Amino acid sequence: MSTPTSTPIVLITGANRTDGIGYAAARQLALQHGFTVILGSRTLSPSLDEAVKQLENEGAKHGVHALQIDVASSESVKKAATEVAEKFGRLDVLVNNGALGLPPSRTDIIEAYPKKKLAPTEHTRKDFEEVFAVNTFGIVDTINAFAPLLAKSASPRIVNVSAGAGSLGCMSWYPTNTTGGTNIVYSASKAALNMLTVMYSKDLPKLNPSIKVNSGCPGYTNTSINKHISSVIVEAGERTPDVGAGVVVWLATLPDDGPNGKFYCDYPPYSQKIGDFKVIEW
Repeated sequence: MSTPTSTPIVLITGANRTDGIGYAAARQLALQHGFTVILGSRTLSPSLDEAVKQLENEGAKHGVHALQIDVASSESVKKAATEVAEKFGRLDVLVNNGALGLPPSRTDIIEAYPKKKLAPTEHTRKDFEEVFAVNTFGIVDTINAFAPLLAKSASPRIVNVSAGAGSLGCMSWYPTNTTGGTNIVYSASKAALNMLTVMYSKDLPKLNPSIKVNSGCPGYTNTSINKHISSVIVEAGERTPDVGAGVVVWLATLPDDGPNGKFYCDYPPYSQKIGDFKVIEW
């Protein structure tokens, strides 16, 4: 049986680490915008428990909930959607934040990153299958599973956490001797994610005319996905999770006349001011 609530409800995948963008977005939405927050995680783990408790201790007043959702598993995603439906009856914002930076089976590369990298011709079909399973296919499963719940919202929003590395325009001029310029699997998966943003932004309004689907890039942020290594993009500088989460929060709280089917960031060369979100070319 669902529990009626007048406060907006957000689900953020990959939000189990207190030093990550997902958690930073959850904190801002809970404390600054009064959201009920659902922290999604691949497993029910001590880190997820810690994230829930920390957010509660920081002052989240409308509820913080843990949800097991492995976006690489269609069954896990369906089960999670059923759980949210039974508990809340609707969903107002879906933030697709969970992602892989490198293929999990490439342990030698992961351990040596960023000193050791793979050239495009060194990547295999398996590398693509592993990363796309989370970064692209997982988004399809998640959006499809939660679309009926979003359709019940007065102001539904979907935020796909993407990357400049997924922009064809950006990567066309990006220096190839940097980390982002050589990770072909990650870049390809985010480019595919951006296409999902475009297509869902055209299709989902059929379910609810108020829905908005956008991509947002947090920028090269100091998180565990890049081993807390300072930015290799000199002009961008190092960004904290709170700064990186800004675009997620902005897109999650767009007004009714806000954009739909766009890709935004707030870092150079697109923007010269944090919080001044500009369109990135696809």
